[in-house]
Amino acid sequence: MKDFRTEMVHIPIPTMETTRSSFPAEWGKTGIAYIYSVVWFVTTTVVISVVHERVPPKEHTPPLPDKFFDLFDRVEWAFSYLSIVGRRFFFIVGTLYMYRCITMYITTLPVPGMHFKCSPKLLGNWEAQMRRIMKMIAGGGLSITGSHTMCGDYLYSGHTVMLTLTYLFIKEYSPKRFWWYHWFCWTLSAVGIFCILLAHDHYTVDVVVAYFITTRLFWWYHTMANQQSLKETSQSNPFSRVWWYRLFQYFEENVNGTVPRHYQLPLSLRSLQWNRGVKYSKLDIQ
Repeated sequence: MKDFRTEMVHIPIPTMETTRSSFPAEWGKTGIAYIYSVVWFVTTTVVISVVHERVPPKEHTPPLPDKFFDLFDRVEWAFSYLSIVGRRFFFIVGTLYMYRCITMYITTLPVPGMHFKCSPKLLGNWEAQMRRIMKMIAGGGLSITGSHTMCGDYLYSGHTVMLTLTYLFIKEYSPKRFWWYHWFCWTLSAVGIFCILLAHDHYTVDVVVAYFITTRLFWWYHTMANQQSLKETSQSNPFSRVWWYRLFQYFEENVNGTVPRHYQLPLSLRSLQWNRGVKYSKLDIQ
């Protein structure tokens, strides 16, 4: 019989605790990101009220020439890692609306069409302006609720921002096998943007700029979030020069790696059971 030496081989096996610590929830940071987005949503409403006072009368300054309007006449109808995903969404949408406040304020465009019915200007009546701002916030800033009757919020399109950003997040975080769902959401987003132009509620440049800024900021942020080396300040990292980099580091400092495409139904039969056994959810392996 040959003498065999027994050696102990250590095989590291990732545990559930290790997996969870790579993506901590940190709901406090998500709350800060939410407050950040709300602040800029409210600021946008205030800026719209201010810009409305500067919009030239459509009788004196007609709508600008727009190639899309020439081609189409106006048509009158027209998950488990929730805290991390939500934090990213709130930060990006808040930043986009901050940029929108700037572009709306520095350049006031005339109304895109003669069909617009703008509220009378208040000419420095701040009390009436505050009431109008609160009414717009309460109505969600939607024309369908009758709360948005002001003009001037054109460059760039907030509706295009939300349609584009929502699709990007769905595509990024839902499982790849949901390709049919991705195409469905892309179609809804594209049709929604087309209807914005078809209704002549925005100039084409408003939509183009909104799409460009939204997609670039989304891809920029997620490139930084998915690469550990880009989370560190250095001369070789040009991304660290953006003004929001410190805030980005604060939100992403404890997120290690790419967030898995992990989803779980909000309510299932298993959640209604009284047992406390191990619960499983689906994980899309990339």
